[in-house]
Amino acid sequence: MSTEFTDTERTTYDLQGRTLSEVAEEIAGKEESAKAEWFPSYTYTTTGQQLGTAEVMVRTKITMPRWSSYESAPGADQREWDRFFSALQVHEQGHVDLVLQHLTNIDEQLLGQLPAGAAEIWRDALNTLKAANDTYDHDTDHGRNQGTILEVQGITPSVDSA
Repeated sequence: MSTEFTDTERTTYDLQGRTLSEVAEEIAGKEESAKAEWFPSYTYTTTGQQLGTAEVMVRTKITMPRWSSYESAPGADQREWDRFFSALQVHEQGHVDLVLQHLTNIDEQLLGQLPAGAAEIWRDALNTLKAANDTYDHDTDHGRNQGTILEVQGITPSVDSA
């Protein structure tokens, strides 16, 4: 029995704006500026009709924006991007931290259950995790309260993050 969390996969997608203002507009047009995802699964063996072993694997992934013209941007724009990016990373890591919090030792709850009972415990744990992440987004206003708004010459586009 075990619960294994793989290292978080980190990926990026490119923003094509040449200026920080163009990047801010590009981000404002997206449903979310970054995303945390989790992919939990479990396997088991039975002893009699009950789960004798339970192996839980949880893969996590964070997708962040990458400003392709960052290197040629003025220093002030780079500093604002760095501030925004850091706040976005903190917010997305908060989602991953909730996954760890809610799924650590879930394998122990599955042991000794009939397969249908284990499946119900699993569904309940995933629903509780989803509710915790929804609450986190509500409480942080999808990261806005944590600084995930890219401020550009008075423009503060709405930046939603998962």
